[in-house]
Amino acid sequence: MLGNKVSVFGGTGFVGRAVVAALSNAGYQIDLVVRRPERFREFALYPNTKVRTLSSFDDSEALKAILNGSDIVINLLADRSKTTEMIEADDLVEVNRKLKSAMESAGVKRVVSLSQLGASTKQDSHAWLGTLGEADSLMHGTASAAVTILRSSLIIGEGDESTAYFVKQLKRMSLLMVANASTSVQPIWVKDLAGALVSVIRNEETFGKKLEVAGEERMSMKDLGDLVAEIMDEDAVVLPMCSLNARIMSTLGGLAPIISVSKAQVLTLGADQVSDADFSKLFGFTPSNLDWAISTYAAPQHVRERYNSYRKTANRDL
Repeated sequence: MLGNKVSVFGGTGFVGRAVVAALSNAGYQIDLVVRRPERFREFALYPNTKVRTLSSFDDSEALKAILNGSDIVINLLADRSKTTEMIEADDLVEVNRKLKSAMESAGVKRVVSLSQLGASTKQDSHAWLGTLGEADSLMHGTASAAVTILRSSLIIGEGDESTAYFVKQLKRMSLLMVANASTSVQPIWVKDLAGALVSVIRNEETFGKKLEVAGEERMSMKDLGDLVAEIMDEDAVVLPMCSLNARIMSTLGGLAPIISVSKAQVLTLGADQVSDADFSKLFGFTPSNLDWAISTYAAPQHVRERYNSYRKTANRDL
C-alpha cells in the first residue's frame, strides 16, 4: 500500500506550482526538493508542504536521504518554465539517471513523470523529443516502482511560456507574431493537468502506462494566437514568425522588439502535439473549456463577464 508522503522534483516552475497546490489540496505530505530553498519559502504556506534542499543531483547520499521514507515521487524535471531551478535540456537524461538510481536505492514504490507528446527514443537523441524519450525510458524502468508517464500537449495557463507571452505582446501593440505557427496542439489548462496527475497516483489501471494528456480542442499555434487576441478583445494582426527570427527573439528575451516567443516555444513546439486519447475517460473529469481557461488571465474585466456560463459548466463560478 502506498503511503502519503510525496517527493516532488522540478516543482518550482509553472507546472510545479499547480501540481504542488493540487497535491496539498488532496492531503498529501509533500517534500518539494530545490537547490535554493531561500527563493521558494512561499511554498511552505501550502498545508503539509516542506521545502527540502538538494544542492546537486551529484550528491547521491543527500538525494537518497531525501527519498528515504517517501513512497511516491513526482518528476516534473521536463518542465521548461524559465526558473533558476530548471534543468538544462542537455543535462536532463543524466539527471533522470541519477534520480532513478536514488529511487531504487530508497525503495520508492510509485513514480509519476511528466513528458510531452511525441517523446520517443526513435527521435534524434540530440533533439528535444529524443531527449525526453530517453528520460522516459529511464523512469519507466525504475525497479520495484509502479511508473506512469504523462505525455502532455501544450500546457497553458497564467505564467505559461506561450499564451502569456501572447498577452504581453498584445498589450504592447496590436501585432502578434507566432513561432511554430503551423504546429498543431491540443492545449490543456495547467490546473487540469495537475488534477489529472493527482488522479493517477493511486489508480492501479495507470500503473506501467504512458498516458497522453491533451485538451479537447485541436488548433494550430497561429489559431491559438488568434483566440488569445479575440479573448482580449484586441483587433490584432496575427502572423507566423520564421524560425530564424523566433530563435533571435527568444534569445533577446525582454530586449526584443517582439516578445511573443520564448525559448521553450522554440525548443518544444517543433512537432505537432495532438492525441486521440479521451481525457475524461483516462482521468475521470472533463477538462476546462479552452476559452474560459484563457479568459481567467487574458481577458479584461468586461470580457470576462461573457464567460460566466463556462465557469458554471466547469463548477468554477468565480
